[in-house]
Amino acid sequence: MRPAPTLKSFVELSDFERHSLLFGASAILFRISLALVTFEQIRPAYDIQLSDYCLFLSLLFYTLAPKDGLLGIRGSIFPVGGILILLGSVLAMINASSLGDASGPFMRLVILFAVFAPLAMIHSKEIRKNVVYLISGIAVNSFITILQASLFPGIADALSVNPTRPDISEIGRFQGLTSHPNIIGLSAALGLLLAIGELISERGKRIRGPLILAVVACALAALLSGSRTVFVCFIPSLIVLIFQKKRRKAAIRVVIGIALLWFAISYLIPGIMAQFTQRIDSSGIQVDSDYGRLWSAFYTVVEISQKPVLGWGVDHLDDAGLVEVPWTGEIVGAHNTFLKFWHGAGLLGAIGFILLFASPARRIRKLLKRNLPSPLSEFLRLALASYLLLFIVSNLGPFDYNRFLYVPLFIFAGFASRVEAAVNGRSVSISQEEKKLALRPQPQT
Repeated sequence: MRPAPTLKSFVELSDFERHSLLFGASAILFRISLALVTFEQIRPAYDIQLSDYCLFLSLLFYTLAPKDGLLGIRGSIFPVGGILILLGSVLAMINASSLGDASGPFMRLVILFAVFAPLAMIHSKEIRKNVVYLISGIAVNSFITILQASLFPGIADALSVNPTRPDISEIGRFQGLTSHPNIIGLSAALGLLLAIGELISERGKRIRGPLILAVVACALAALLSGSRTVFVCFIPSLIVLIFQKKRRKAAIRVVIGIALLWFAISYLIPGIMAQFTQRIDSSGIQVDSDYGRLWSAFYTVVEISQKPVLGWGVDHLDDAGLVEVPWTGEIVGAHNTFLKFWHGAGLLGAIGFILLFASPARRIRKLLKRNLPSPLSEFLRLALASYLLLFIVSNLGPFDYNRFLYVPLFIFAGFASRVEAAVNGRSVSISQEEKKLALRPQPQT
């Protein structure tokens, strides 16, 4: 009787990949970049964050590796959404203030969708290592946020290198080494979701202790950020992750664990919980942060209606919805990434942005209906939950280029493409043995 398939056997590297020093260096640097993806305030030079340096070096080592031994990687599916965004950006240059003004934002989009996206999909094979590194980096940044709020208030300033935005912890919200409290809050929500996904699977038993620490750190950082949108994106994605027939007991344990953690924080650190609930209660009362955002969104829609097809040019991404709120005098901009892409890159940009989420999510849903081995289906469900979380996040803030939002999308899209290729018998950076394991039905219980 043949042994049951495992995730390890599915993602096992080919002999060439395993023994190629250049490919190995590229993979390691890529995973290090994942750990640093939320460290936005560390920019050694040229206003480029540290994780981007690792991504560029990873790309360099990959391009130097002999391609003949990297079977199937050249067939990895490129995100269609990214292509449409770039095409829309090119067409929108007709309405740009000047080619010089549009060149900077356009090159940032090219790097994101034409460089980092394929690189992430190339290295999506070792999905578990990618997820562990991502959790680890977010957890470390969460620990820094906790220290920032308690023992070492100056730690964020001490560790920052050429920060883009000053530390604003004096207002009672903390941002760690991200560029805004909302980003550490939403990143912590993603880290919390991924860590819970690892905990409820049998894969997480060997590292249960570190995962529990990561859950606690991410939960505290989410509260310290003061971001009211954390629950809005986390709860629906958690429901997608845990409420399934095969994981009912795990779902109950997760719900009980979160409840116990909530009560423990309320009892041991009541100040954090009181401050966070106060911000929740202020929803609808704080005109500048609530109605002001609605006003800017409305104004963005008005601007889009003036140039709905071509858009205003990618040099106006940051200008979308900029308006003075009549009752406060504050200048606010659109807090919706979808509207910003439509505003700057036109209709193609808007469609492309939706496809970044919709196309892989649709593929994952189809795969989850297949009788796949349990580890594969678990990671696919975790990917689907992450897509929901990040889609909600994108509609609650202006995240034009933030790596913490896009790079996980590319990784999970690449992994889903590999699984689909194996199921359909196509060769997309997988071996024949991996095809057999993906096609082999899961034993009925």
